[in-house]
Amino acid sequence: MLQSKVFKLSELAKKFNLVLKGKDIEIKGVGSLEGATPFCLSYLRDRSFLKKAKDSKAGAFIVPEDLKDEFKRPVLIAKDPYLAFIEIENLFLKPFEIHRQPGLTFIHPDAKIGSNVEIAPFCYIGKDVKIGDNVRLFPGVKLLDNVEIGENTTVYPNVTVFEGCKIGKNCQIGANTTIGGDGFGFHFSNGIHNKVPQTGIVRIEDNVEVGSNVAIDRATFGETVIGEGTKIDNLVQIGHNVKIGKHCILVAMVGIAGSTEIGDYTVIAGKAGITGHIKIGKGVTIGGGSVVLKSVGDGEFVVGYPAINDKEWKRIQAYISKLPEMYKKLKKIKE
Repeated sequence: MLQSKVFKLSELAKKFNLVLKGKDIEIKGVGSLEGATPFCLSYLRDRSFLKKAKDSKAGAFIVPEDLKDEFKRPVLIAKDPYLAFIEIENLFLKPFEIHRQPGLTFIHPDAKIGSNVEIAPFCYIGKDVKIGDNVRLFPGVKLLDNVEIGENTTVYPNVTVFEGCKIGKNCQIGANTTIGGDGFGFHFSNGIHNKVPQTGIVRIEDNVEVGSNVAIDRATFGETVIGEGTKIDNLVQIGHNVKIGKHCILVAMVGIAGSTEIGDYTVIAGKAGITGHIKIGKGVTIGGGSVVLKSVGDGEFVVGYPAINDKEWKRIQAYISKLPEMYKKLKKIKE
């Protein structure tokens, strides 16, 4: 939620290393080009939005160097206008409030709670849980025995973190997410599916964001790992013993089967599925709805079912589009 604050453009320029051109006006909020008021700051990244910006009611803009002379209104000049806008928008954000009533929360006497920790009603904190400073737990959060939560992490309503799992510093865990539930492992013998015990944990490193309704399964042995800075969208399933690298992006409804390794800086678009026991290299892009059935090398862009190199996939689609015409020609030859 945005809250009412007032900043002079010169203050913002100094704080974020920007250059002010024009009148030093006061800004009371931020907004889109369409929705901004004369007291709002907006932004544009390039010339494609120039007409829309000139029609905007915004009082000032964040712009790249090459657009600084296009406006009579004040501008803040930034190397990366969108990043500067995000940083400034954060100044106006008001954190969601937690209303406490200690009698409605269970905290095991052996749990270790840091300073300035906010715990909402109906939370459960088990034996030997360790919670760092400035952690925020919303209603219905359940931290089972031996869980560790790093400082400045926020856990939203109805999250369950199973025994022994570890969440790092500065993380955000979305509502209704489950971390450390049993991995999906069975051995078929004697006519039945025999459950394989899942005795490992999940380890989430620092600065990770996990969306709502995500399931991250505990390892069969060892750890399921989510690397530093990785961002996971809503409705994602991550199987047991998966290792995800640093600063990856997983978009909604991605599914990753067990024991797969994902390299740093990989992007997996929505609804993509990845089979188990393969390796995805660093800097890989996997197209939306793709199904990856074999390992992928560093820096590749794959798409389709089964997923192949995007250039090859485009060629195949071009051939497919010509099939009706080719069929007609073949039919005439046959006649």
